[in-house]
Parts: sequence; C-alpha cells; structure tokens
Amino acid sequence: MSRISRTFGPVPRAGSRDELIARLIDDLSRLFDLSTSIGDRTIGEAVEGRLRSLSSDESPEWGGAGDITQVARVEAGPLDFYYRPHLFDDMEPALRLGHQLQFDLLPRSLPASSPLRIAALLESYCHLSGDLLGWRLEGDELLLWIADVSGHGIRAGLAAAVLYFLIDSLDPGLAPGMFAQRMNDSILEARNDADDKVLYATAFWLRINADGQGSYASAGHPPLLLRRSSGEIEQLGATGMPVGLMAGQTYEQVDLSLDPGDRLFLFTDGLLEACSPEDEEFGIERLGEAVRRQSGAAIDSARGIYRAVRQHRITRLLDDDLTFMVAEPSGA
Repeated sequence: MSRISRTFGPVPRAGSRDELIARLIDDLSRLFDLSTSIGDRTIGEAVEGRLRSLSSDESPEWGGAGDITQVARVEAGPLDFYYRPHLFDDMEPALRLGHQLQFDLLPRSLPASSPLRIAALLESYCHLSGDLLGWRLEGDELLLWIADVSGHGIRAGLAAAVLYFLIDSLDPGLAPGMFAQRMNDSILEARNDADDKVLYATAFWLRINADGQGSYASAGHPPLLLRRSSGEIEQLGATGMPVGLMAGQTYEQVDLSLDPGDRLFLFTDGLLEACSPEDEEFGIERLGEAVRRQSGAAIDSARGIYRAVRQHRITRLLDDDLTFMVAEPSGA
C-alpha cells in the first residue's frame, strides 16, 4: 500500500474540475474564514480565482530520486531554484490540484537588480508542502522570507497556500518586526473559530538594501546561519513567538549587515530533523560543518548541503518537508 493511500484512504473518482475546486475550497473553509478580506477581495475569492486560472498541466517535470539537477529547476538571472515534489501515480485528484496550486504560487524569478543572489530548494514531504519561501523587490530593498506551517499533509499544504496570499496582501515597506506582527494578526483574524486544532507557522523575514544593510525578525524559527567571509559562523535566533498562536504579539527587529563574501543560510526544521537509518537527526552541528565546507557560487553551496543531507538520510523517506535557501550579496 502506498504512503498516499495510508494517509488519505482509497482514491475516489476524479470528478469534474469544478467539483475538485469545490472540494478544496470546502477543505480550506474548515481552516479559515474565507470571507476575510485581503485587499480588494476575500481569501476565498483569491484562492478560487487562482485555482481556476491553472491549466491542467501546471505541474513541473521531475525526475526520479537522485541529485537535485534531476528535478524541476528555475534558472533566471540571480536565481537558481530546485523543486522536488513527491507525487504518486494514484494520487487523489483534488490533492493533485492542491499541488498544482502550490507549484503555481512558488517564486519564478528574481529581478536582476536584486541585492541578493539566491539558490533555493524545496523538497516536499509528500504531495503538499507546509513550507513556503518567497521574496519581493520594493525599490532597492528585497524582502525575503521562509516559513514552515505546523503539521503535515493537506492541512499544512492548504494553510501554506493561504499564507502566500496573506503575505502578498500586506503593505510594502513594512519593517520585518512589524511585518511579523501584521502576519500574526492576519492569520488569527482569518482563522475559522470552529477549528479547534492548533495552526501556526514559524517564519523568518529579512529586508535588505543594495548596500547590504538591513534587518530581520524571526517568529519562532530555528536559528539560521550566517557565514562571514572570514569563515566565522553566526546564529540568527528567534525574536518572537511563531505567528498564529497568540494575539497581541510583538517581534524584536535585529539589524543585519551583509558584506561581500558573506553568505546567509535559511532553512526549515525539516533539514535539521532529517534522520539517518539509526534515527539520528542531521542537526545544527552537522549543518554548521556542511556550511563551513561550502565554497564557490551559491548554487554550489545549495547542492553541497543537499548532498550532505542525502548522505546522512541515505534511502530513508522524508519525515518532514525540507527547504533551504542560500543568499549572498549580488556584488560578492
């Protein structure tokens, strides 16, 4: 029996596309109040509109298990982005449509004027990922984020899709600490009060300009790593609670300067918790050693870290989504 069948039971008939969209919207309504306004539309309108805009072949091309060069890749100027979805031939059609939505929401490009070069990888635990990453250029500043929704499977995956819309609806120019605060308020405002299960996300937001000067806020996220050009490694710890847990939260904002040769490593806890066949986690110490060993371009570092995790995990299946980014000043 496949993992998809163990998780969701027998595969039902496909149904029409309208029926599949209605089912996803219904699933989503159990988590969020879809009448919540985000800009000039509601959450329900935003999600349904995006679903209806998808073509039937909106999934990426992907290869089998192996090196990340075998999976979907976006290469555009200062961006190298690899995406490895874990899908199944007998995947329930509504879940495949949910996957198509997630793939459509992933970033596709990074402007040539971006102050950072980025290499990224998102490997989903299964058909839907609770991890998300993204960026947007605002003048000469880049707002960069990575987040991890609690839980797994369809619940976390649909929540991650909504978070993309919530992030997109927040005003441009917000400092990271205020961005985190507004995001916390937005999630709590949008939640369906009838849902008694916990739903939250850890997240890290960085705003940085062309001179490498910026600031960050971390909402309960694991400590991220900054390797200076000297080889020294700094940890960027949490500055507040995860978003979506409690109302009225504020987030400390920490100044950050990136100089040529510095490199920032952003990741979700799925990387740290990747287990060996002996149930030994990859952990922050192994990651630190892998970071120290990396040289060359950002994409070389991304590939090196991915190889280190795969060698540790060997053939063991993922227990969580695995997402990370390597970012460095464009002038480096």
